[in-house]
Amino acid sequence: MGAGTWSRWLLAATACALLAVPAAAQNNAAFNRGYREGIEQGTDDARRGRQFELERGNVYRSGDRGYNSRYGDRDWYRNDFRRGYTSGYRTGYYNVRGDVSQGRRDDRGPGRQRGYQEPAYARGYSDGWEKGLDDARDRDRYDPVRHGDYRSADQGYERSYGSKDAYKNNYRTGFRQGYEAGYRDTARGAYRR
Repeated sequence: MGAGTWSRWLLAATACALLAVPAAAQNNAAFNRGYREGIEQGTDDARRGRQFELERGNVYRSGDRGYNSRYGDRDWYRNDFRRGYTSGYRTGYYNVRGDVSQGRRDDRGPGRQRGYQEPAYARGYSDGWEKGLDDARDRDRYDPVRHGDYRSADQGYERSYGSKDAYKNNYRTGFRQGYEAGYRDTARGAYRR
């Protein structure tokens, strides 16, 4: 391949990569926001003894909470938000009811990334949420990284899950997001002792 052909190919590849970044950022932001909103609502509905009904609230129906124009198309955002919300709602609802097998259903669809149905993220989110609740209740500063669970990041790891490094990365991602949710819930008075 000549130098001219190579540089044109490199330029085209770079342009494609730059165009793909906003879509990836949108998908992750929308799914993450939907997941957090869903897990809170599912947990609340189960604790109040309500039936499983994720479409009850207007947060799911509007599907654009947290949307920012830099994420691109609002309809794409809504789709990923609702996917995240559905997954989070199911997890929150069935974890409270004790029927965890229902909370593990895979909503990824064809070609989707592993997302939040894998064990490392789920365990990290749960552990982080508890630590966030505790820190906010004790009026400790917001600092998820100071916890030993976050630093070791291997709680619940089994060889069948694959690479331990990948597990740790996913665990830490879940831990940070769970910590934020737990800290925020306590700070706004949602959970008191």
